[in-house]
Amino acid sequence: MNRETLTPVSFHLRNFNNYTTLDLPASENGNLTLIGENAAGKTTLANCFFPMLIDGSIATPSFNPAKGTDRLDKTTTRNSANDTRNFEGMLLGWGRGAMKVRTGYSYMLMHSQKRQIIVGIGAHRAVGENSKPTWWFVAINENPDIELKIRTTDSDGNSLEKDAFIINNEDFDGEFKVFSQVGEFQNYVSEKVYGFTNPKSLNQLAITYRLLASPILTAGNARLTPILEAMKNAQEGIDTQVIDFVADTQREVNRKNAIFERLSRAEKKLKQLKREIFWRNLNRLQEIDLEPYGDSYQKLAKQKISKEHDQKKLSEYIRQLETLQPLLEQTEIQVQSLQEKVARQKSIKEQRKDKQDNINSINRQLIAYDNLKKQYDKQQAELQTAQQKLEKLNSNKSDIEQQIMPLRNSLNNLGYLTQLQKAIQEKELVQLVPDVEHYLRKIKNLKKDYDNILKSQSHLSEDIQIVTEVREKMDDKIDIRTNGPMVGRIRPGLHQDNLEVHNAGAAKMNLRHAELEQKRVDLLENNSDLQKFLDNESLWQQIKSIVDQLKVLMDDLKNISNEIENQRRIGNVIQKGIDASVKTLQSEYKDFEIETQKSRIAGLQKEIDALVIDPDLDEKLITAKKDQVKFQATERDLNNQKTVTKTNIVNAVNRIKELEQKLQELANSTETNLKILQPYMIDNIELEKITETMKFLDSHRSEIRNNSFGELSEKIGHIIRNNNENGIDPYALDSIFEDRGHTDIASAMRQQRSVDQGDLRVVNFDINRAQRLISEDKENVGKSLEQLNAGNEAAQMTYIEAAAHQISDQYDLIEGYNKMLAHGVQKSQGIQLKVSLKPISVDEKVIEEARDDALTERPALLKEVQQRLDRLANDVKVADDNDQFMEEAHQLLDIRQWSDFQIWIHRKQAETGEFELVDDKFV
Repeated sequence: MNRETLTPVSFHLRNFNNYTTLDLPASENGNLTLIGENAAGKTTLANCFFPMLIDGSIATPSFNPAKGTDRLDKTTTRNSANDTRNFEGMLLGWGRGAMKVRTGYSYMLMHSQKRQIIVGIGAHRAVGENSKPTWWFVAINENPDIELKIRTTDSDGNSLEKDAFIINNEDFDGEFKVFSQVGEFQNYVSEKVYGFTNPKSLNQLAITYRLLASPILTAGNARLTPILEAMKNAQEGIDTQVIDFVADTQREVNRKNAIFERLSRAEKKLKQLKREIFWRNLNRLQEIDLEPYGDSYQKLAKQKISKEHDQKKLSEYIRQLETLQPLLEQTEIQVQSLQEKVARQKSIKEQRKDKQDNINSINRQLIAYDNLKKQYDKQQAELQTAQQKLEKLNSNKSDIEQQIMPLRNSLNNLGYLTQLQKAIQEKELVQLVPDVEHYLRKIKNLKKDYDNILKSQSHLSEDIQIVTEVREKMDDKIDIRTNGPMVGRIRPGLHQDNLEVHNAGAAKMNLRHAELEQKRVDLLENNSDLQKFLDNESLWQQIKSIVDQLKVLMDDLKNISNEIENQRRIGNVIQKGIDASVKTLQSEYKDFEIETQKSRIAGLQKEIDALVIDPDLDEKLITAKKDQVKFQATERDLNNQKTVTKTNIVNAVNRIKELEQKLQELANSTETNLKILQPYMIDNIELEKITETMKFLDSHRSEIRNNSFGELSEKIGHIIRNNNENGIDPYALDSIFEDRGHTDIASAMRQQRSVDQGDLRVVNFDINRAQRLISEDKENVGKSLEQLNAGNEAAQMTYIEAAAHQISDQYDLIEGYNKMLAHGVQKSQGIQLKVSLKPISVDEKVIEEARDDALTERPALLKEVQQRLDRLANDVKVADDNDQFMEEAHQLLDIRQWSDFQIWIHRKQAETGEFELVDDKFV
């Protein structure tokens, strides 16, 4: 189409930002000036139109012009402390006046000599809703002279929703287009409105307007950085579709990898679940069936062996009884014969006994007589010894009494101590010593009281002397202080006061001294002996020494008196024994002759020797009876054992039947439970019969013992879902099955983690079906992942080729820029400019590889791209927001942002070829 100039006519907002209705007319040349204080909203209002209405972009950078930052398109976290704006905030407003739900419009009217055009955007936003309807529109009329209007609100001023907006503008006179995708809008306005042959030019135009809307022009900021950024962004970048494609494929690969990982985890969890159910239920079977079966089986074997053993024993008992019978009959005949002989010999024994008794009686009399004679002689010797000891003790007692007499006289000679004489007057020695000790303690305490009184009087005398000295010193101080005509007249009075005060204190001390003196006098008058002890300090110790000697002698006298009394008792006892011995000899052994008694014994012994007996007869009878009893006992034992063995055989037969029945019941129970456990068998293990299960138990006792049945429910729940500290389990089985569309299994997992079937505990779903579904899903996802990886590799290679081409072009243009800057500049003018590019976020090796057309492989560039794609795909902040994801993708993959423009200046006074960097500080 022919070149034409489109000029803004007016700007309009309907229910947008802080405005219900806003219509701003522009001047004839399209300019509009906003005047206001800082933070009044000038930049915000500009952002309601530019650059949003140029390219239709509602991405976050469109509403965040460079406020003194280093990049025009810098973004931060939405609604952060940096007050980063987004489209939703622009529409709903912010602060206390922000709305929760709103539909609004922003549009502008432009005209040329040939036509009029309205470009705008409408949107509906509700806080918390994921749905964010947005529509773009263009209205074109080829008549530049008519008034061009569109309808965006109803009669009440409420904004029209998209469908109502389209219906209300169906009668528009001209071309009217509404777009649901920003790309469609951009392609249309690029060609139909601005006449661009390449849609990329529209993006450059939007960047230019963004610069115009930034504070460098709207707020007078004199920084250079935004201009450098505008230069950078004005270059041609990589086709957005290439960036979109490689970002999308990378995200899909990562998403598929995440799904594949979840399915792999689920597959492992199901295997683990099977193992837990298998081993822990075997632990349960071991407890309730297998161990009882093993015990019963061993008991059955023992019972069979015991039965065979008892049958052999019964046969042996019968044989022994048959052998014993003739021996028992022979022994009975022998016992009867010996009993007759014993009866005849009994009479002879009685005669011998009578005679022997007489001999024993005479011998006893001889022994008793001899003992009595010896006892009498011993008692006589003991009596003589006791009398000698008594005489010696009496002599010692007399010596001690002679020692006590002078000591007692010494006390009596202290007649001048009236209190002492009163204490010992007519006292026995036993009472005298403690009374004198009490007297000495009393005198000691009185002397201590007397000394304390004297000490107190001495201290008071010293205090009185100190008071007198203080009074005299105070008089001297008074004379010094009152020396002068003004105070001299008070001197006498002060001297008098000093005298009275100190005299009063001395008087009190004298009164206390008199009281102590009276107490001393009273103490001497009431205790007449005290003065004697005060006059003679050694007197107290003299009396104390006498008392100590008396105590020692008194203890000795007491001990000897006790010994004398004891010795007298011993003599009396001995004398009584002598009297008893004499009496017995006279009464029981009168005329007793020892030789006569010995002759009687000899005669009796001859008579005994004439009566002959068989000394072994009784022993022979006892032996015969023992043999008879032994044989009879053996017969009884054999008969008892025979009866017991028969009973044991009968009991064994019954017990064998019971054990065989119990084993069958346990086998049936085990095989029933094994059918329940069949779906949970692992590692191709097949257990159907109890016999093979018992063998399996023997070879796997450790695994079964270490997997307690009691922990199974907890283990099942833990495997299905194990939330972290935030209450989340990204690999929860129920969630994975629900996400994969197997809601019946997910519901079964959530309703009941485990169920009891028979004696076992299993899960409430078909675990083999669950494994099959997960395996099939994993296989399908794996195939899809292979295709995605292939597509991703192709997208990466396409992007790398485009990146290498664009980086090469970007750096190649620098030489052309510098030629233009140097064109027409004379050396005499002195000032010359040039530009350069410097890598800022990539290694120089990346730029070198991109600019080398001869390379077939670019490893540094490939590594840089893959790192950026990985960072993008793993950024959880943008994972669920498609717009923000794509925004971040363009930010990371836009090769124009990998290098910074630098402006250099050559000053007039500088050396040839010397340039200085132009930055914000330079400006």
